[in-house]
Amino acid sequence: MLEQLFIDKGDSCLAKSRDVRGTEPLHSLKLMYLAKDYYVRAMLENDVNVRYKGYANYKELQKESWDFGLSVLGGNGPDDLSKGVGLCGPADSEDSGVSDSNWVDNAIVTSDYVFDDIVGYDYIKEKFKVHMIYPMTRDMPFKINSPNTILMYGPPGCGKTFFVGALSNELPGGSVYYMDASNILSKYYGETSRNLGEIFSKVKENKNNVLFIDEVDALSMTRDSNDPVSNRTLSTLLTQIDGIDKSDINLIAATNRPDLIDSALLSRFNSMLYIGPPGKKEKKFIFELEMDKQIEGHTPDLVVKDIVHYMEDKEAKGLRYSGRDIRRIVTNVLELAAIDYVVNGSFCIDNKMFYQMIDESMPGISSEGLGIYDDFGV
Repeated sequence: MLEQLFIDKGDSCLAKSRDVRGTEPLHSLKLMYLAKDYYVRAMLENDVNVRYKGYANYKELQKESWDFGLSVLGGNGPDDLSKGVGLCGPADSEDSGVSDSNWVDNAIVTSDYVFDDIVGYDYIKEKFKVHMIYPMTRDMPFKINSPNTILMYGPPGCGKTFFVGALSNELPGGSVYYMDASNILSKYYGETSRNLGEIFSKVKENKNNVLFIDEVDALSMTRDSNDPVSNRTLSTLLTQIDGIDKSDINLIAATNRPDLIDSALLSRFNSMLYIGPPGKKEKKFIFELEMDKQIEGHTPDLVVKDIVHYMEDKEAKGLRYSGRDIRRIVTNVLELAAIDYVVNGSFCIDNKMFYQMIDESMPGISSEGLGIYDDFGV
């Protein structure tokens, strides 16, 4: 099976990494990164078993690479690293001390960015401003239909949640509430419907609030599946969305697989927004943003436009880099530089290191994957 190839290559790189871990720690870490890239590619395949295996292997390897990297650096584990609420909501209740009963109160999206901080993506920013921000902040000579419902769709790792985080800082007196399948779905009968009712009721308390449903396809698989639990969840979700007509709130949903969403739910969105792979200007922005976030007190001598150009040369044959791919490349280079400093006593970050990592990293978006969105757009 062709899809299984990425799992096998990842397993092979991981085995080689373990073989040289005691003698060549830097080379071992590089092999780990290669294995991660193969597992990520497996997660984008059509076969659900391959996607699940790729995800499971990636999560296991992620912890192993952190533990190994920190052991070389002299750390005590992942807890030594910076902590905090992620862009799209709170940490898991098991880690944060948040009980299941008050997850809604802690589901507010936080971010350090506003739209003016984002370079490129002009159409997407204007879409949000016209339909969600201007009606709240400006006296308009005409009324845009409100409430507004937007479905954001596109390849994984291209910034859908990032834009929603920036939106949270643009709302006057309102908040963005985050919801995904892990918050909602429950094995107990009736619990899923109750969770849906809780989050919708909370959002309706303020007309300037926005509800963001991430990975909405997990909650709204087509009813052709004949799964009674999925059908009941979808029916409850449709009822709740219909009920926002009286509350002036806004709804945003995000998905990587719009083709899996039931047609009844798709009809509830009056606007659909494609978030595609980053272009040249957007790649430069993501690269510089990630460097600023990860490096403190050191400015490497880099020619960013050359790195972006080299990256675009690697995108031949229909493969495309996502924003997540760029962030992973930056992280891998910086971690290798840190290990090199500990092992060899030298610290250097230059364009050549990024070229090498780009050569060793496969773009995460395939032409076949993009074809899903071409067909959906038609």
